Amino acid sequence: MDWKLMPAVWFIYMFSVLDRSNLGNAHQAGIDEGIGLVRNQYNILGTMFYLGYITSMWTVIGWKVFPAHIFAACIICAWATMSSLQATVSNFGGLAAIRFFLGSFEAMYAGVPVYLSFFYPREKLGFRQGIFITGAAIANAYGSALGYAILHIRSYLAPWRILFLIEGLPSMMMAIIAFHVFPDSIRTAKFLTDREKEIGASYVNHGQVAEMEHEKGISFADWKEGLKDWRSFVTGVIFFGCNVSFASLPLFVPSIIAEIGIFSSLQSNGLSAPPYLFAFMVILAINFIADRLRIRGPFVSVFGMIAAVGFMLLAITRNPIARYVGVYLAILIYVSVSLMMSWVSNMHSTESKRSGGWTVFQMLGQCGPLLGTNVFPSSQKPYFTKGSWISTGCCLLVAVVSAGLSYSLWRENKKLDRSLKEGKEGEAEALSRGQKGFRYII
Repeated sequence: MDWKLMPAVWFIYMFSVLDRSNLGNAHQAGIDEGIGLVRNQYNILGTMFYLGYITSMWTVIGWKVFPAHIFAACIICAWATMSSLQATVSNFGGLAAIRFFLGSFEAMYAGVPVYLSFFYPREKLGFRQGIFITGAAIANAYGSALGYAILHIRSYLAPWRILFLIEGLPSMMMAIIAFHVFPDSIRTAKFLTDREKEIGASYVNHGQVAEMEHEKGISFADWKEGLKDWRSFVTGVIFFGCNVSFASLPLFVPSIIAEIGIFSSLQSNGLSAPPYLFAFMVILAINFIADRLRIRGPFVSVFGMIAAVGFMLLAITRNPIARYVGVYLAILIYVSVSLMMSWVSNMHSTESKRSGGWTVFQMLGQCGPLLGTNVFPSSQKPYFTKGSWISTGCCLLVAVVSAGLSYSLWRENKKLDRSLKEGKEGEAEALSRGQKGFRYII
């Protein structure tokens, strides 16, 4: 499974993030002058993407309702088309409309962490979802380096138009890969033998419910339970705090580096890549350790605080080296984001309930970019102090709420243990949402 499914979901997600975040590089490549953007219209373009993203988040249910290989191929083809069409725009209105639909289609692919939970047990899921989210870090690193290279191309086409074409058209190929590689379930995975399918199904069912009896359907009772679970809302608040920073960084890191004062626009695009590569390595290491220790919340809290320190450096210092170090630390909010992907999946014992919980988690969390894409206005140049302080506050919110949630889940696990020890199996099963042996990963 690791060698067949994971490379495919990773590469496709990398192209997805590349297509959504290339607006930041296009900004440096002259799109503002090219289509006549004025005042805060650049910020609005970032907001339009997330408006489409939020309003389409309910479509995560599609991973449980439709055959995954068809569902994935259709949405990838749709967003690749939208991404490429950005190269044809001539005004703000046209680009705003495309960004909205791009967000709508990419929201559908954002359900992949739920899809992965159909194939991996809870204690092995975090590292795989961590691999998945590193696609964002690599895409932003690659996008920054590619943006740097494209700015040197001499053509009758504007560099920003070439950027959208080079980063958008290859995504079309990913639709073909998804159609042939993505299995609809463990039972239908062509690259597994019958024996491996049986072992895999038993493995995934450990401590949770793998809904083999209706693989292509959904239990709406469980789905509604996930929607109503208070944990879905708390994780949504944490994800909101993460996303204020997570969503704004790709759009504004090149500008922040450029405004340090000693780098040109070309150099700022190139220097945006190393911090993302650093984040990539940290995400893999921490998710591996978190799986081994079976904890999530403490790591989410710690990296929320580290990112807060990074944004504080950007807010209070004017030293170029200190500000660049601040960018490295701020980008580590990606680690918290990656951990949240698996943590929210670990809080629900059935696939349908995870789909419901994921919907609430994402809809609340993706409101963060609506704020994040508007807290670094050009009027705040050269230091973007206001946006840095707002991001600091949101990272501290992540640290505090995740620590509180982790403590709450620890107490619930103790209560479950006491109920079983006292012979109250019915009470324990009710507390664990009907799955005997289920425990929360803190």
